[in-house]
Amino acid sequence: MAPEQQLPRLTVEATVVAKRIDVSHHHHGGETHHMTTSTRYYVTFQVESGDRMEFSVSGREYGLLVEGDTGRLTFQGTRYLGFTQP
Repeated sequence: MAPEQQLPRLTVEATVVAKRIDVSHHHHGGETHHMTTSTRYYVTFQVESGDRMEFSVSGREYGLLVEGDTGRLTFQGTRYLGFTQP
């Protein structure tokens, strides 16, 4: 499989159809037991062909996108590059 950088950048018309957050808790042992939490943000887009694609996005980007938003999705392989609205 080609590295992400060698795949073409694509820009397609798309609609935001779903959003989700994945929160992971990591327990660390030793004498001082502590836990860290990591949060990942995902947005699913539906393109003109009807296909759906889910991308990991930043928390900032996640907050700006709303289900039903339409615009132009730019991505490279599985890497989200941006979403612009008219």
